[in-house]
Amino acid sequence: CVNTNLHSTACLPNQNGRISCDCRGALLTSPVQHCLASVCMPKRTLATINDLSEACNEPVRNRALLYRTVNLVLFVLAMTAMAIRFTTYWSAGRRNWLDDVNMGIVLVLDSVLVALCVKMSYLGLGQDMWKVPAEIISPTLLYFWISEIVYFLSLGFVKLAFLIFFLQIFPKKNFRRIVWAFITFTLLYVTATGTAAALICTPVSFAWEGWDGEHKGHCVNNNNLAFSHAGISIVLDFASLTLPVTQIWDLHMSIRKKIGVIMMFSVGSFVTVVSILRLRALVHFANTRNMTWDYLDASFWSVIEVQVGIVCACMPSIRLALARLFPKDLGSTHHSATKPTAGRIEDDSLVTGSGSSRHRRRSVIGDGRFGGIAVHTSVRVSHAKPQTGEQGRFVRLVEIGGDVDGKSIDSRRDSK
Repeated sequence: CVNTNLHSTACLPNQNGRISCDCRGALLTSPVQHCLASVCMPKRTLATINDLSEACNEPVRNRALLYRTVNLVLFVLAMTAMAIRFTTYWSAGRRNWLDDVNMGIVLVLDSVLVALCVKMSYLGLGQDMWKVPAEIISPTLLYFWISEIVYFLSLGFVKLAFLIFFLQIFPKKNFRRIVWAFITFTLLYVTATGTAAALICTPVSFAWEGWDGEHKGHCVNNNNLAFSHAGISIVLDFASLTLPVTQIWDLHMSIRKKIGVIMMFSVGSFVTVVSILRLRALVHFANTRNMTWDYLDASFWSVIEVQVGIVCACMPSIRLALARLFPKDLGSTHHSATKPTAGRIEDDSLVTGSGSSRHRRRSVIGDGRFGGIAVHTSVRVSHAKPQTGEQGRFVRLVEIGGDVDGKSIDSRRDSK
C-alpha cells in the first residue's frame, strides 16, 4: 500500500532511508487509508498512518482547546440567560409550573451535554484518530454516543419552551389546541429520535466498540438518523415560528408595533439558522474513518444549536428584566393630556413590564404662554401584586412587546 501510493505521489525514500517531504499530505489521502484498511486491522492501520505521518513531518492537528472553550463560553451565556429568566419571572410573581419544569429539564440536560463535551475534549475528540491512543478511542466514542442522545432530548425540550410560552401569551381556545398538538408531536419526535440514537447499533455497545474490527455487530447508517432529525427539526421550527403571527396581526396595534412584536418572537429563527448550518457537518458524519476528528464538527454545531435555543427562549424574560432596570427607555408608555380653559392638567404614566408604574401629574394655572404657575407635582412608583389563579397563567403582551395601545392580552379577554 505504501509503495504503490508513494510512487504515485512522487514520495520516494531518500539516500538516508527517510521519506521525501514531498509526501506531506499524500499519505493521509483516501487511497492510502482505503488500501491499508483493506489489508490491516483498524488498530494496525492507525499505527501505520501515525508512523508515516511522523516520517513525513505532518503537523499534529488538535482542535480540542477551541472546542472546549467555545462550549464553556456558550454554556455560561445560556446559564446566565436562564438565571435572568427564573429571577425575573419569580420576582414578578409569574410562576408557571409547566414552563418552570420544562426549563428545569433543559437546565439539567444542557449541563450534562456540556460536561460530556468537555470530557471528550480531554480524551480524544478534536484530534486525528491515529494520534489518539487505542485505549482512549472507545471511551471517547462512548461519551459521544451518550452526548448524541442528550442533544436530541435537549433540543426537543428547548422547542417545547417556545410552545409553552405561546400558551402563556395567547388564550384563544382554537389556537391553544393547535399549540398543544405541536407539543404532543414534539414529545413524540423527541422520544423517537432519542430511542433511535440509543439503539443505533446492535448490540448497543457496538456504537463505541465496533471501530476496532474485533467486535461483532452492525449499525444503522447514522447519517439517515442525523439528516431525518435535522429535517424534521427545521420544518418544526418554521411551523412554530408562524404560529403567533396570525394572533398578533389581529391585535389592536399599529403596523409598526405589530412588526416589532413579530420580530421579538422571530428570535427563535436563529435556532433554525444554526440547524441549517449544522447540516454541513453531517455530510461525512457516518462514513468517516477519522471519527475523533470528523465527529467534532457535528458535536460543535449541535452544542451551538442548543445554547442559542436556550438564549432565544429566555429573550422575553431578558427584555422584561431590562424594562424593569431601564423603565424610561424600555418601558411601555401611555400619554394623556387635558387642557381646560383656565389651566391644564398634564398626566404622564409609565408602565413597565414588571407591573411597576411611574405617575406624574402637574396642574398649571393660567396660560403657559404668559408665565402660568405650576401648583403641584408628584411622582408615584408602585408594583402590581402578583397574580394568582387562572389570571396569573397568562403573560400580558405589554410586558414583552412594548405598548399595545393600552391593551394587553390576559385570561379575561376573548378566549374563543
